[in-house]
Amino acid sequence: MSDFVPHEVIFQILSHLPVETLIKCTLVCKEWYALITSSSFINAHLATTLAKPLISQPILTRRFTDSPNKEHYFLHLNHKSMDTCQAIKKSPLKPIENLYPRIVGTVNGLICLSDDLFGYTNRILLWNPLVRRSMELPMPNVTYKDFGPYSFILGFGFDAKKNDYKVVRLLYPQSEEGNPPKVEVFSVMEKKWRMISGEGIKFCFVEPGWTQCFLNGRVHWIAYEKNTRGGGRNWVVLFDMEDEKFRKMKLPQPVDTTNPMNVFISVTKGVLTVCSYYSLTLEIEADDRYCDIWEKTEYGDSKSWTKLYTVEIDVLGRTGRVVGLTGNDELLIATDDHGGSAFLSRFEVRSGNLVLYDPKSRMTNLVVQPQGVIDSFFAGEYIESLVFLNKESGATSYEGAKIEEKGKSFIADSEGSAKHVLKEDRSMMGSSSNDSDEEEEEDGLFGRNGLAFQKMIAFSVQLQKLM
Repeated sequence: MSDFVPHEVIFQILSHLPVETLIKCTLVCKEWYALITSSSFINAHLATTLAKPLISQPILTRRFTDSPNKEHYFLHLNHKSMDTCQAIKKSPLKPIENLYPRIVGTVNGLICLSDDLFGYTNRILLWNPLVRRSMELPMPNVTYKDFGPYSFILGFGFDAKKNDYKVVRLLYPQSEEGNPPKVEVFSVMEKKWRMISGEGIKFCFVEPGWTQCFLNGRVHWIAYEKNTRGGGRNWVVLFDMEDEKFRKMKLPQPVDTTNPMNVFISVTKGVLTVCSYYSLTLEIEADDRYCDIWEKTEYGDSKSWTKLYTVEIDVLGRTGRVVGLTGNDELLIATDDHGGSAFLSRFEVRSGNLVLYDPKSRMTNLVVQPQGVIDSFFAGEYIESLVFLNKESGATSYEGAKIEEKGKSFIADSEGSAKHVLKEDRSMMGSSSNDSDEEEEEDGLFGRNGLAFQKMIAFSVQLQKLM
């Protein structure tokens, strides 16, 4: 194929194909393998993907079942049907008994996993499920062995200036109460942890129920700052991945004095979003539980917080929670089907469903994921990418990694070689004239060799038809 198609044309066409198709294209020939696994192509493919509307990107979900003890990861289409387009059958960080890892966050196709929810294990992984490669981070500098009991939080993000993925870790040893946290940063490019200054950080973070998100080059957490009168105020604390400095941002006024344990932060459709849970009564078993969902419409404007919805207890249950929002402004909610205490025990298994809820009609439209441990449910926007496919990344394949897509599978063995199993489909789809016209307008190279271009388009369409 490359004998009669210019390299630039192949590069451009392949950079518009989905990840799963590209993984299979690496088996076509050595030249394509070298191209697709090159850093320049991986970066170009990611840039093409990021330029697409966010609603065209899938939603990643995770649930954990305690019988049997198993994690279930899925990618869904981001629209009302929430159809499952891929089922990811194996995670590199296996759950133990009824314990499951924390999903710290996702950035450019990488998922940051940590098993810190149930002990001081110090295991943190970065994982791209679509290329079936992961990287386990080395032991941090600050551990239980050296400092005893501690609380800590993690942040995961991307340094666009250095094209580097980083994990930041803030740790508060109990033996040093009142002192600034110890802060260390792991760089994928450097392959090591390094300490940075924590001086001037006067905030406290909720542990173990903290959440974080990444937006505009910064990691965001909910934190609180105590005052001399015994009270306090909530803030959004930011960590800039480029200059590695901390900053703070105001929350909406009704949220800045509420219990920080009931405030959670995320990103939806490229916008900072906060969920705040509260009750109008002081009873422990309150029957009037609500969740306000706020959106920051202008990132740099401290007064741009807007309340989108209020969700009531008849939807949530006493221990249910809003997990995410879809591109159609519907809510993904982990519902509590069995009632119970308003206070969750991390060691008490409480099950429910992940459902799609329309806050305008106040109707539950469908069950996205059936019975799972409520706290294990995760839902978030996911950017498909080839990050970690290049050897320079240092990431490795893990044994038995498998993705299924509508009855077809692609398996990576322990040596990182690939075997694909495809159902034969001899039908051929031709490209439409409209598609060809659009591609010609995007790049003049496509008009230089009309026959070669048509053959490449037909080939790429056939690949996607087969896969």
